[in-house]
Amino acid sequence: MEPKDAQDATNMEVAEVVAVEPLSEASVTEVSEAVPGYAVVESDVSVPAAPYEPGNEVAPHRNGKLRHVLECMLFVSSEPMTTKQLADVLELEESRVQEAIDSLEEALDSSSGLQLMRLAGGYQLCTRPEFADYCAMVLQPAKKKLSKAALETLAVVAYRQPCTMPEVEAVRGVSVDGVMKTLMERGLVKEAGRKQTPGRPILYATTPEFLEYFGLNDISELPDIDMLAVEEIKALEAQRELFEEEALKTANTEDSREDRESTLAPGE
Repeated sequence: MEPKDAQDATNMEVAEVVAVEPLSEASVTEVSEAVPGYAVVESDVSVPAAPYEPGNEVAPHRNGKLRHVLECMLFVSSEPMTTKQLADVLELEESRVQEAIDSLEEALDSSSGLQLMRLAGGYQLCTRPEFADYCAMVLQPAKKKLSKAALETLAVVAYRQPCTMPEVEAVRGVSVDGVMKTLMERGLVKEAGRKQTPGRPILYATTPEFLEYFGLNDISELPDIDMLAVEEIKALEAQRELFEEEALKTANTEDSREDRESTLAPGE
């Protein structure tokens, strides 16, 4: 490299080592723009690397890594970024940033699960549509199962809402303070005001998350509790009848065995 105002190329001298790392990804023009005041020429002559001195290293975006820097910046950005925003942050010409953006887009298109999208006048890294199902596996983890106590408490709230905690406890027959706290942390139950009675106890009701959790569009889609009660009674009656039949069979078997034993002669 030599000062741009030098006239005699034969007297060229290395004025400064710009980078100690290979610049295979950087063009002559990019290196020249990165070091104002110097002309850059291609040469097969290798120059020994200068000893490392803290504070003298060249920033990656000025050392042939602009494309990688932009890729990282767009990866962590939650909103699209324009070339001007990127150029201002990096203190570079907007045209250089645009060239690097185009290079990044080409590289991603050739071999990457990510793509560079142009949104709202800027750029943003996004996953490709064909891999959406795999992303959903991470972003939508399996729902944690509710305990039996939580389900019972939630059912009481769902069918009696808005209701107070003592009312829920009266139905379940046990304290539900801890369970109710868990349901509220899970976003399935919320406070719904206070009951206009002495002490003004807190009222509880289900949330939209409750509907989503159980795949309901509206609370009216809950199964009819009266029908559930009838079905439960029928199931209990069926179990009782089955038990009575088994008991009768056992009794008949015992009677038959005793009758056979009583008809046998002594010593037989």
